[in-house]
Amino acid sequence: MKKNTGFKLILKKALIAILLFLLPAFFLSCTRTLPKSDSPLQLEGYNYEKSLLLYYAKEFKIDQYSSGAYLVTVAGSDRYLFLPKEAALPKNLPAQVAVISIPVSNVYLCASSAMALWNRLDSLESIKFSAVQKKDWYVESALQAMEDGRIIYAGKYNAPDFELLLKENCPLAIESTMIYHTPQIKEKLESLGIPVFVDKSSYEENPLGRMEWIKLYALMCGKLEQAENFFDEQVAKIQSTVTSQKSAPKSVAFFYITATGMVVVRGSEDYIVKMIEMAGGDYTFKNTRKTSSPSVSVSMEQFYSQCADADILIYNSSIDNTLHGKADLLSKSPLFADFKAVQNGEIWTTGKYLYQATDRIGDMILDLSAIINGQAENLTFLERVE
Repeated sequence: MKKNTGFKLILKKALIAILLFLLPAFFLSCTRTLPKSDSPLQLEGYNYEKSLLLYYAKEFKIDQYSSGAYLVTVAGSDRYLFLPKEAALPKNLPAQVAVISIPVSNVYLCASSAMALWNRLDSLESIKFSAVQKKDWYVESALQAMEDGRIIYAGKYNAPDFELLLKENCPLAIESTMIYHTPQIKEKLESLGIPVFVDKSSYEENPLGRMEWIKLYALMCGKLEQAENFFDEQVAKIQSTVTSQKSAPKSVAFFYITATGMVVVRGSEDYIVKMIEMAGGDYTFKNTRKTSSPSVSVSMEQFYSQCADADILIYNSSIDNTLHGKADLLSKSPLFADFKAVQNGEIWTTGKYLYQATDRIGDMILDLSAIINGQAENLTFLERVE
């Protein structure tokens, strides 16, 4: 019986591996196999073994060494040595390489998008401090942990409670790229002996690349196999669902309206746009010029000219207030009455959880595929506006 179970597990992994490499053209064009490093860093007392395989993520790479050590390079420049506790520190380690003892504990988490990945790894016990207040969490487990006192608010990323972090022996701060706006805070944390790891998953062009960061965090808590299994299954689920849809592409607008009446859309390079395209949609603002910001503001008149004939409107309620009905949209501009999608009842709104749900990017792609193909049942992130 055990042999049969083992065989089924091997077969399942083999099928998932095949699906990962037999993806449609759009998926495949965004993948890569990380080659063996040409010149791996020589660490005294540790032998370089291999570079871990990544399918979509381009903003980090992982070099594996002997004795459970890993050298992580982020965005081609930031380097971190993940070293097991009690392991000897290499004598020749360059000063610019930050050392992070693994498995981690008592972490100060400022990169809110990472919380869902830690939760998916069943490792919230590794997080002790949050830069996000309880009322602003949409990850239910994180919210509950703060209510129970297992995770403590330790100040925003730009105003951390240094005294609390030192008192509670915080050994690591995980920051988003927002920390670069306050470099003095990063320097202060490091001067106090608290290494700073900067999450740059927002730089990933492919949305599945963002989700693949779960592998990096898995190294911090010793759950790499669990992360790989989760990621492989998510990609296989998307592949099997999206490729089964045969409907013609539909035009999709994704937006919200500011208090001043400007319409904020996603730039053509944004990961939300990539998800729409993966799901078989044709994004209405795909020709916007590339900018450093993921969003672009346009006038209502310009939005009307490009989106009045769009098949589907998706209102980004994770930024603005939720639309409770068609009247809420019309109250923002009477021009919406002339939109094809409004007349056909194809108005949708997102949930507040969207940007914190890094572990469920696959579900968002499936939701998009469902509404594009007219099979909108049991959706996770999208709700029809009646």
